[in-house]
This record gives sequence, structure tokens and C-alpha cells, in this order.
Amino acid sequence: MYQLTVLGAGSILPRERHGPAGYALRDLSREGWLLLDCGPGSLRALAAAGLRLASLEAVVLSHYHPDHCLDLWALAFASRNPGLRAARRAPLRLVGPRGLAELLERGARLFGERGWTRFEDAEVVEVDPAAMGARVEAAGFELRHWPTWHTPQAVCWRATDASGATFAYSGDSGPEGELVACATGVDLFACECSFPDDAAVEHHLTPTQAGEVARAAGVKELMLTHFYPELDPGFAAQVAERAYPGPVRCAFDGLQLVRPRA
Repeated sequence: MYQLTVLGAGSILPRERHGPAGYALRDLSREGWLLLDCGPGSLRALAAAGLRLASLEAVVLSHYHPDHCLDLWALAFASRNPGLRAARRAPLRLVGPRGLAELLERGARLFGERGWTRFEDAEVVEVDPAAMGARVEAAGFELRHWPTWHTPQAVCWRATDASGATFAYSGDSGPEGELVACATGVDLFACECSFPDDAAVEHHLTPTQAGEVARAAGVKELMLTHFYPELDPGFAAQVAERAYPGPVRCAFDGLQLVRPRA
């Protein structure tokens, strides 16, 4: 059984209750948790969500656009706090597509030679987007990834907890990605739904496309997320329901869901 907490259900553009991408995932049989993407504001949202930073075991990234990863350096800076370092039980695991180590090094240099934004004792794990379905362990979850082609390195993630409950996260993706393989049969699918059908943008999904992916994958529940301001979430859900026969909900900042194995 796991708990999903939505920290950011929108884009980089300011919108009430829809901040940049961030999702906390916790296997309820353990204290530790993982962070899926960490757009700006993700760390700030942890207190209201009741999540202890000292219990964060892993950060898992879908790609390296700022709205999905900019709080990495806020996290690195926070991790240097003596009290937080004393409370942490194990090194933080940082997981993402190839290029992560180079990105972290560039960010550390950008903020000065004293290393304020350099992770100490973190384990960096890079995955190859082409190695579809390869497994990584983090915070009690088995993680598998598939490419989305939103960028050459971008991936979507599937997480399975100790009970067998499943969750899939699209990251950013157009309909050309491997989302169906990633999300097949999952209990909950968090799928980006960025723009209206009549204003589609390359390498992003519309409500109809998100519904079609969910139907093809046979997911048990679809959660639309990553809304840009021009797309009303309620309207997006109505459109997606025409393509997908299962339950559809809309993400918003602060939403918490618990999912047992179906």
C-alpha cells in the first residue's frame, strides 16, 4: 500500500494550486519516501504535506527541464544543514536519465566554489532511456523506466511497492512515447495533460490523448496533471472520459491518495 502526495500539479507558469511538477511516493509499510521530480517549490510544499525531509531516501527524475528539477539545488543546500545531516540514516539516492551527474556538477559550480549546492555522500544512479523496463530499487519501490521522447533523455516511471501495488508517472510525453508499456494495468496513472485538444503542443499530451493512453494501457484509475493555465482541469477530465472508460480525477497541489493493491 502506498501514499501519493501531489506537491505540484501544474507548469512553470504561476497558477493557484498548480505549482511545478513534484510528487511524493511512500510505501506505507516504511518511514522513508521518494520524490518523483522536484520542480521549484517542491521542498516548500513538504511541510504542509507532513513529509519529513530527513526521511527522504531518493529523488527520481523524469527529465531535466527546470519545472521538473530546479529544486535539486535547493535540496542540496538544505542537505548541508547540520541537524538534517544528523537525522538522515542513509545517503540520499539520486536517480535519473543519463546526464544526471554532469547536471549536478554544473549546478554545484554555478552557485559558487564553497560547494553550497553540492550533494555530500549522495549516490547518483543514471539510467539509459533505451534500456526499457530496466529495474532500480529506491525507498522500498521497484522502479522501471521507459522513454517518452519529450527530450532525448526523458523517461516515464513505473513503481511497485512491497505489496504489489503499482503507480505510473508519465513525466512529460507526447503520444509517441512508451507510456502504454509503462502504465499497463497499473492501479493509478499520473499522466500529464498540458494543453487543450485544439491547441496541442509537440511532445505534450492533450486530454483526449491522455485518455487514449490510459485506455490502451488498461489502467485502473487515471489522474490528470501538469495543467498549463489555458487548460481547465475539470474540462480536461470531461474530455478524457470520452476516451477512457475508467475513473478520472484531476491532480492539485496537496492532494493525497492511498492505493492498496487492487
